[in-house]
Amino acid sequence: MSERASESSAQRRPHGHRRCDACGEAELEVFGDLGEIPVLCGVHWADRDEAAHSPVGQMTLAACPACGYVRNVAFDPAVMVYDTTMDTNLHHSPAFQAFSAELCKRLADRYDLRGKRVLDVGCGQGEFLRELCHVGGATGHGFDAMYAGPAGPDPSGAVLHSGYAPRGAALPEYDLFTTRHWFEHLDDPYEFLVDLRLRANGRVVHGYIEVPDAGYDLSTAGWEVIYPHVSYFDAYALAKIVERAGWTVEDSGTFFHGMFRYIEISANKAASGATAALLTDRDRTLAAVAGFAARHHDERERWEQRIAQLVADGANPVMWGAGSRGVQFLTLADRTRQLAAVVDVNPRKWGRYLPVTAHRVEAPERLSELRPKAVIITNPAYRTEIAAQLAALGVDAELLVA
Repeated sequence: MSERASESSAQRRPHGHRRCDACGEAELEVFGDLGEIPVLCGVHWADRDEAAHSPVGQMTLAACPACGYVRNVAFDPAVMVYDTTMDTNLHHSPAFQAFSAELCKRLADRYDLRGKRVLDVGCGQGEFLRELCHVGGATGHGFDAMYAGPAGPDPSGAVLHSGYAPRGAALPEYDLFTTRHWFEHLDDPYEFLVDLRLRANGRVVHGYIEVPDAGYDLSTAGWEVIYPHVSYFDAYALAKIVERAGWTVEDSGTFFHGMFRYIEISANKAASGATAALLTDRDRTLAAVAGFAARHHDERERWEQRIAQLVADGANPVMWGAGSRGVQFLTLADRTRQLAAVVDVNPRKWGRYLPVTAHRVEAPERLSELRPKAVIITNPAYRTEIAAQLAALGVDAELLVA
């Protein structure tokens, strides 16, 4: 069974009649319809026509009134495919590299990883696990269907696997599991946590889960509300699902300008009672949910009009960033490709086409020729980094954060 385990018949119900995956206490209530959006927002095509005809899926958001958990109740796991053609790697950014390195040191020190075993589910291209094993003196196994590198042991102590993590007794034993920006992709996140706890087999083990923060994403335009993200968690909903699965909450907070939510958990330790302290986070998310539909559609219309005006004014506007946020923004605000270019620092994307809109991705150096007067970005965490890169390219442009 893969991480995308099938749900029980009691959970799989028509849209709007699904019990909460996090707390299990209430039925989800529909609050937003984004229509059809790209399914494979991390894939980049060599052929423009293939990109334009890449699959779309329905996004219907529903929230739990009890805990604030949010899910796309129209999600269809049959259309969501993960393989080595998908590239969601953020390690080309110096800002993200620095954050990841600091996190590795924090976890290595906190859990005294020397000689211990790490399990990284959804390891991407393995950068985080390699560094964590290296700085912590640990060994580990990393699994990801998107992993495109050599499989097997690595000098860092990591063993990397291209494919979904096995389940049950086939899962490697571990002292610390990590899953960063994968938990929200799971069709059944509760079952995943239960399986990990059972694999602990009565030992005290720890876990680190990192997801996009639902409170942040739902209180903004929602460019990170994408098809591969089945679930949206704030601190309270994340605590409820891990406790319901038999884990204990040790710590929770945000990183990376408040955009990433983390929770640290343990199995086979006394309950901490930490969840009650997170109720304010739930209330913030439910307030964001209440205004999301109107805010999202207003932002879509506003940015479509603004791009048209920038073009009319001769600003030669471009977009920096061809990740999932960028793909969603382009789909909703520039489907007719009015922007002069889309650039990204990841060389694997250069010369390839984005899903549905079929924008061609260029290297940042292209901007030296285009001389745009406006550069749109969708992630404020990279603003300083991108501004410095524009200056190095000799491009004097206004940075606009969508």
